[in-house]
Amino acid sequence: MSLSLALLGGLLALDATSVGQFMFSRPLVAGTLAGWLLGDAGLGLQVGAILELFHLAGVPAGGSRVPESGPASVVAVAVAMAAAGPAGLALGLVAGLAVSELGGMTVSWHRHMVARVLGRTDPRFMTAGKLAAVHISSVLMDFVRGAVVTAAGLVVGGWLSGFLASRWPLPYETTVALILIGASVHLGALLRGFGGWKNRRAVFLVGLVAGIVGAYL
Repeated sequence: MSLSLALLGGLLALDATSVGQFMFSRPLVAGTLAGWLLGDAGLGLQVGAILELFHLAGVPAGGSRVPESGPASVVAVAVAMAAAGPAGLALGLVAGLAVSELGGMTVSWHRHMVARVLGRTDPRFMTAGKLAAVHISSVLMDFVRGAVVTAAGLVVGGWLSGFLASRWPLPYETTVALILIGASVHLGALLRGFGGWKNRRAVFLVGLVAGIVGAYL
């Protein structure tokens, strides 16, 4: 099953930029796919929806580096399912956020490697076949990168969840409330794209009240 999850992480890494960009790599979709593969699509949807709140503010524009969400969502769901209960949800999200940062760094590394390969290619001798070979090799490298990041996250996350799950002190309701508060604070970064606090404070306050009520319920 770990091999299947690693392969899924590789495919989701491709969807982010290299191939397709069909949005399968978004946490909401990637988490549901991982949960379905593990036999609990509902938990995958729950974890993916929460991770989506953390990643909505990240816009991969220009040369900016943003956390990678696809492989991270796979790891988050796997850890959440392995640990189970409130500890599983919290540890899964922590693992997912950590792996997303690691994935973002490896994306930058991959792009530098592709640029280096292209820089060493003499354009005078470039043919259609050579160009296709470079393209295919860069896509394959991206797939392997995503699979390795996912596999590493599964190994480390599984080990840490087994060690920390029994030591989680908070009940389910408190855990979910803290997670939603953290996600809401992170989501507040979106205000900058909609005119800032002065122009959107009414929307912010309505969302804040709705979030508090939702967490209470």
